[in-house]
Amino acid sequence: MKFELQVLAAGIGFALLLAGTPAIATAQVAGEGCNTIQMLAGKCGQHDKKKQTKQSKHETKFPNATRKEPADMAVTAREAKALNEGLAAANSGDTATAEKDLQPIADGSAKPYAKAMALLGLAQAKYHGGDTKGAIALQKQALDANALNNDSYFQGLEALAQMYIANEDYTNALATLESWMKQSGAQSANVYALQGNAYYRLQKYPEAVAAIQKAKSLTDKPQASWDQIEMASYFAMDKYDDAAKLAEAALAKDPNNSTLLQNVIAIYINSNQDKKALALLERARANGQIKDAAGYMNMAKMYDNLGQNSDDPKASAMKAVAVLKEGMDKGIVQPGYDSYKLLGDSYTIAHQYDNAVAAYTKAAPDAKTGEVDFLRGQMLAQSGKHDKEARAALKQALTKGGFKRVGAAWLTLGNVELGLQDKAAAIAAYKHATQDPETSADARRMLKSLGHK
Repeated sequence: MKFELQVLAAGIGFALLLAGTPAIATAQVAGEGCNTIQMLAGKCGQHDKKKQTKQSKHETKFPNATRKEPADMAVTAREAKALNEGLAAANSGDTATAEKDLQPIADGSAKPYAKAMALLGLAQAKYHGGDTKGAIALQKQALDANALNNDSYFQGLEALAQMYIANEDYTNALATLESWMKQSGAQSANVYALQGNAYYRLQKYPEAVAAIQKAKSLTDKPQASWDQIEMASYFAMDKYDDAAKLAEAALAKDPNNSTLLQNVIAIYINSNQDKKALALLERARANGQIKDAAGYMNMAKMYDNLGQNSDDPKASAMKAVAVLKEGMDKGIVQPGYDSYKLLGDSYTIAHQYDNAVAAYTKAAPDAKTGEVDFLRGQMLAQSGKHDKEARAALKQALTKGGFKRVGAAWLTLGNVELGLQDKAAAIAAYKHATQDPETSADARRMLKSLGHK
């Protein structure tokens, strides 16, 4: 079984970037030679107009864009005030205020630029309110109007791609990001990271790795979530060494991060580096970082596997017992078939058969098959001291069925019946055992020794 990594949710880990107040602050107010902030401050004039026009051209984030900006991006003073307040409200999560200020502009007779900016703000309000589909519709409407300046347009495209990812529409997310790359004439770490996320969700792992590595090359402050995508992509491709390098480096920076710890452990387990995995699990256990039953159960199974492949199985198996008991004592591992079956298996590997029988007995009531009844019946029979208990366990195992070694159960039951001096019952059991290729020869030999052909 392949252990899985814990990876960020599809729409989490990337800051949602939507056009806000700064875009309006550089817009021209209709009939005036100043930007919105200057207008509100009462500082308008011809000199300001020339300065603003020069700054707008110089400060654009996309000087090499192939998209041509619209010529008319004017807003009235009233629209500018409402837009600034509405966009600020959308940015802060104040949906009611955002809708109050922006909806009249979106629905009214404002010019295309003002309408598009209002739609961006309303899309953001929808998104923060949990209505991702509604946000996508408004965001597309704003972009399709082709009325935004390049800064707002490309920022809006990036946000639309993230909305698609949050909505698990990865194909449209990639198409949107491709459009951003072709038209913007720019490169962005965030855009490539979003592309890597979308590729990962589509199980296009080599493409995801390439995109994330490109994102990292464009910034000196890569996000931890990018490493998660790259690591998980390597992991999905069974490139455990590459995944381990990333995971180990991340864990070294944040040693108390439980998610990172579990991911490194999963990588070690899947690359058959059980000793490394167990060392980290012991550290996690000591620090109280194993907080679920799966963590304790997997750790115990690993110790059992290690024991079965070593010259001293008891030492590792008893560590498995200690782990399980700790989990049970803490109330994390719940009593039931799975936990008691694993406890019985651990005791069996450690050759502590009385304890194994006790554990299997506790597992039996919840067992859907007769496997644990067979195991405890077999152990009781081997002791030679508990034939009646062995007979009861073996009969229960055969009644439940559903396990592979049915012939062995009948053969063992025959031996037990013979020990209890019930020859007729022994013969009946041996006859059943002859039907299984695994036990047929031994059963026929016992029947012959009893004078029965």
